[in-house]
Order: sequence, then structure tokens, then C-alpha cells
Amino acid sequence: MKKNQFLEFLKDNILKLFTGSEIIGEEVSTPRDNIIAQGDAGAIKIKFSRNDNYRIIIKRAQPFKNFEIHLMRSIISEMGKIHEARLLDDYKHGVESMIIEKAICKSLTNSSSKTLSLILSEMSYWSQRTYEGKRMRFGCIVTRKKVGGKSTNSNLHISNVLEKDFSALLTDGENSFIEISADGYITDYISYFKQCDYNLYAPYDNLKLATLASGSKIGVCLNKEGDVLIFKDKSLLFAKRSGNWVCYSHEEIVSKLSERAGDFEDVRRSIYLSALDTSFNRCGGCIVHVNSTETTNVLKHIDDADVLDNDSYVAIQQIKKEKSLFSDLAGGDTEIESFDDFLRDNKCIKSATLRQLITGRKFQELDRKFRQDMLAMDGATIIGNDGTIIAVGAIIKIEAGSSGGGRLAAAKTLSNYGVSIKISNDGTMQGFKMDRNKLRAKTVFML
Repeated sequence: MKKNQFLEFLKDNILKLFTGSEIIGEEVSTPRDNIIAQGDAGAIKIKFSRNDNYRIIIKRAQPFKNFEIHLMRSIISEMGKIHEARLLDDYKHGVESMIIEKAICKSLTNSSSKTLSLILSEMSYWSQRTYEGKRMRFGCIVTRKKVGGKSTNSNLHISNVLEKDFSALLTDGENSFIEISADGYITDYISYFKQCDYNLYAPYDNLKLATLASGSKIGVCLNKEGDVLIFKDKSLLFAKRSGNWVCYSHEEIVSKLSERAGDFEDVRRSIYLSALDTSFNRCGGCIVHVNSTETTNVLKHIDDADVLDNDSYVAIQQIKKEKSLFSDLAGGDTEIESFDDFLRDNKCIKSATLRQLITGRKFQELDRKFRQDMLAMDGATIIGNDGTIIAVGAIIKIEAGSSGGGRLAAAKTLSNYGVSIKISNDGTMQGFKMDRNKLRAKTVFML
């Protein structure tokens, strides 16, 4: 494959699969060098064939994990087979998508990869269809047990079932699922109404499927937005969104949500999970985890009617007092109105309501669905280093010179005080942190 063709393939597929990654250069290579190798600072060096005299360097904010490197090897291997058959030029888009899906399936399982690939292909087709005017939804668990034989009814094979419209009514992908054998036969119906673990790395609506996807079992679903999701080891691993596959590396992102590793991991995890829920709920949002030393400074961008805790309210009143040029004439040491009295003001209806519902709990102590609903409110959610909920739905006073839409500008402004996350309406999550050397917000992760 020519160099320009390989670069185009990387840009159209690998960079989209590992969101936030970018090509930062290349290096000279010899036939002795591996096709894929780890570089400095978590970067990846990759070429199409061993005889290529160059390797492209790809980097992203979070280092690549071993299973992601294994997946890249599988993709390049599949790409080599297609290239040798000379099919790529005639069927470029369809073949490249098939290569990614096949490589994903092989990276997840050997015994069930063909069945899994077939299901993903059908789900991609279903994502463009409706049934009686509604988006089609589906959920299944693929096991490694094979049941097919001469006496097995071929009508029970998933390839035949998914071709019929009735199959759209069998499951909802959230509470009900079909169990499918490694060789593609329907074996059982699963209705899951037990208590599930609400701290799994999975969207809120798919926690039950994630719970079932343990051991050798793999979960697949098509959600109401037309996304295809794959779960393994009780976590979301891949999702096909807007036609592109995305790989999820949850722990690395959680580690980036604090000023010091190990600080308040339960807070960071709850913030990330709620951002993930907002992403798949397609409602957009903005949230910041504030550094312990910046709690007072971040309040300069928040209206007092938006704060939810007494300490923040008092701090804002002090800031107002210090900024007033006429504080002495106005009485100087006039006693600040109590927070409870302030919340009786008509402009504080939202804050008074949320404060009543939160009842003094920290962000990580709230019900996960409640957190998702709060993030969906217009404005930013401000979380203190220890999980104290400073504000919800706050309209941020943007710094002069900020660019981009309101949500992006707010996220970049708030990155001065911690790690901020902007969630777009299309589901893209982007984390920002202040680069103290360049004095500007830098992207620390993107999904």
C-alpha cells in the first residue's frame, strides 16, 4: 500500500476508533522493526508492512493499552488480506468498516467472532431502520458454548431471525435480552430485573446488559439513538456512533480528573460515569471537578443564585463586597444575609429545589439517575474536590477572548480551576485542563 493511501486509512479509521488520537510525525524504519510498536510517552509507531521504510507516529492524551495495540495489529492484518485481494479500491468505505468490525470481534473472542460479526452487521443495518415509526432496539448476550448440529433447527439461527421484522419486538436492550450460542443459535430469553451494580463503566440505560456481560459472555445492543454498543467484563468497550467505531479506555480517563492521582477516586469515577450517561442520553452538558486550591476562584464565574452550598454562598458575598468601590459608604461590615433567607428569593427557585433534593449529600453519594438528570440542565455543574456540589445548571461568566460555542467556552474557562468536561449533543466527550506553560486550555481526553 502506498504511503498516502495508508495515511488516509489511518485518518479515516484508526484516529476515529481511538478518539482524540492524532498523527504527530513519522520515523525511518527497517524490515527488522515491528509493524506496530510502543513509542515514547505512550505513543504508537505503526506501518502497513514490514518492508515499509517509515513508521507513522500516533499519540493521544491517554496512553494506549495493550488490548488496543492488539486490536491495531488485528486491523492491519485484516487490511493486508483485503489489500492483497485488491478489493479496497472498488469497495473502499464498506470494506474498511468491515475490517474494523472483524478486527474488533477477533480481539474480543475466538470461538464467537463470526457470530458476533454477523450480529454487528445486522445491527448496523437496523440502526438505519424504524419499526412502526419508532427506532428499533435490540439486546443480546453471546456465549462461547456451541449448540449447532444436524438436529438443530436452522430457523433458530440468528441470521435468519434478524431478517424478520418480528425480531425487533423480542427485546428492548435494557431489561430484556436474547442469549445466542457461539455458533449463532438462539438458546434463551433473559429478563433482568435484579439489582445491578450502578458503578459499572457503562451507560445508565445499559447497566443490566453490562452486568450480564461477564466471564466469556459478550453483550451487544442497539439503543434508541441508533448506537451499537459492545460490552465485555461488565464494561462498555466499543460503540459505533454516527457510523464510526469508538474504543473506550475508562480507567485512564478517570485518573485524569484530579490534580493528584489517588485523590477522591470515588468522586472522579462518579463524575466520569455521569458524563458517560449524559453522552449516551444525547442531551449535552458541562461539568468541572475543581482543584482543592481553586474553590474560591471558580466562584468568580458563578452567580450567587446558582450555588447550592452555604460556604460558596458566603464566599461569593465576600467577593462582591471586596469588589464594591463603595463598600465603606454602603456600610462596610453589614451582616451578610443568611443563605436560607437568600434562597427564599424568587430567582433561587431552582437552587432551593435542588438543595432540598440533594439534602446535603455529595455528588458521589447521589443516585446515578439523579446525577444524569442534573447534568442535563442548561448550564454547568460545578463539583468541589471532595464531591461537594457547588452549583448545578450555572450560567458561566466567560473569560474575555473565549472562542467556540457557549458550552465549549464555559468548559475552557472552567479548566482554569480543575478538569472540565464538555459533552456535545452528538455524544462527544472532551476533557480540558489548563496548560500552565502555554496559559491555555488543553485537551486531556476525547471520546
